[in-house]
Formats: sequence, structure tokens, C-alpha cells
Amino acid sequence: MNRQLARAQPPRIPRSPAGPGGLAVWLATAIGLAPAAWATPAPPTPSFTPVPPLPPPVAVHAYFPPWAIAAILAATIVLSIATTLITLAVERLSRVHREAGYPRTPRQHTKPRP
Repeated sequence: MNRQLARAQPPRIPRSPAGPGGLAVWLATAIGLAPAAWATPAPPTPSFTPVPPLPPPVAVHAYFPPWAIAAILAATIVLSIATTLITLAVERLSRVHREAGYPRTPRQHTKPRP
């Protein structure tokens, strides 16, 4: 017959520092932090003198030359037309390949003849 031995009670650990040791640690911490707290400057006293308002911001008109606007519009139109033409060409090529019955598998490269 196997019997389980009862475990001994674990040692009791106090949850709070008590006695002269705990008091000494607390005093050392409080004394160590006190000079740092005393070294901070006191907040300034509020002043009741009126503060003059900020001047209004100066409105600067942006100057964009007309030739730059024309160049940007022309470049936009050219790129739009080029994109449309390329898209139509690719669509036409895919339609031709679809109607001709070409397989959609990737090309197989053969070795060049010597």
C-alpha cells in the first residue's frame, strides 16, 4: 500500500515590511528622495497683466506661372492618351490570341541550333 506523505507547510513570508528593518528602508527612501523634490523650482505666480494679441498672419499669394500650368496639363493629357493606347493594344492582342485559339500556356524556349 502506497501512502502519500503529507507535505510540510511552506514557510510563511510576511506580506508587508514590518519591524525596524521595514521602517529603516522606508526612512532611507524618503530621505533619499527629499532633496530631489526640494530642488525643483516653484511654479511661477500667475500674472494678471494683459498679453497683447498676436498680429494677424500676412497672406502671401502663391504665384504659379501660366506656362507651368499649361505644361502640367499637356503632360497629363499625353500620359492619359498613351495609357489608353497601350491598354487598347494589349486588349487587341489578347483578343487576337483568343480568337486564333492559341494556348495560354507560357512559351517554351527551345535550344538554338548550332
